[in-house]
Amino acid sequence: MYLDSLGLVTIGIGCKIDPLGDALALVGSSSPPLRNGTNTAATDAEVKDEWNRVKTASGAAQLHLSGAGIDNLLTSRLKSNETALTTFFPGFPDWPADAQMGLLSMAWGLGVNGLRPPKFPNFRTAVAGRNWFAAARDCNMAGSGLVKRNAVDRGLFRNAAVSAEPPASDPKTLFLPIPGNRPQLSLGDQDFGSADNVGVLQRMFRPGRLDLLTPGSFIQGFFDHETEDAVKAFQQGENNLPNSGGFPVTAVVAELTWASLGEHAPQA
Repeated sequence: MYLDSLGLVTIGIGCKIDPLGDALALVGSSSPPLRNGTNTAATDAEVKDEWNRVKTASGAAQLHLSGAGIDNLLTSRLKSNETALTTFFPGFPDWPADAQMGLLSMAWGLGVNGLRPPKFPNFRTAVAGRNWFAAARDCNMAGSGLVKRNAVDRGLFRNAAVSAEPPASDPKTLFLPIPGNRPQLSLGDQDFGSADNVGVLQRMFRPGRLDLLTPGSFIQGFFDHETEDAVKAFQQGENNLPNSGGFPVTAVVAELTWASLGEHAPQA
């Protein structure tokens, strides 16, 4: 067990077990169950003692889940979230894969009840109309620990928007790169050989990415001053969004900017 960025007791990969009853439920429902130092199933008393120590930061965790236990818990939580989200957002199973991932990410960050109607009204209107660019602008969650997640989520909804533009992409294709591997780019950088990183960046600001469209004619494959201006304007727009957490306005395209732009660029 550990404390997440909001001070909530968590286990596995972001699986909240707060309040205490959620942790005690793991004793009987987790397969394999929580185990103690002798690798036997933990008792209610052991779980309660550890939960309280972790919650008050008064001692190290002793209990653990096996890899299989973590996988099973994750799968169970995801299935439960999907069931709820399908109720909260009609048509969710037919959304583009990146939009589905974006909503699942929001549910993981907030807890699925954080998306229960009528919460996120502007976002709900956007996704009901399949306006993924608007969804990207309205998906931010409050919390200093959610800055990176918000950026990735915005990129996911922007990916969904581009995938819906002609020629439409397979809606089951997830464009989120795992892991992302775009290099840092800044003024003066250029593509060589088969590299297409500056070119991809520039296509983000051309027709097909209408929410980011910037007037001007870039020197294709070269990070010129017009590209720098477009990047800085985009970063300033991200910084102005509610709950952006202070998006860096540097004109340098680093990890957070790539994440927020998304990965799916229009064709050249």
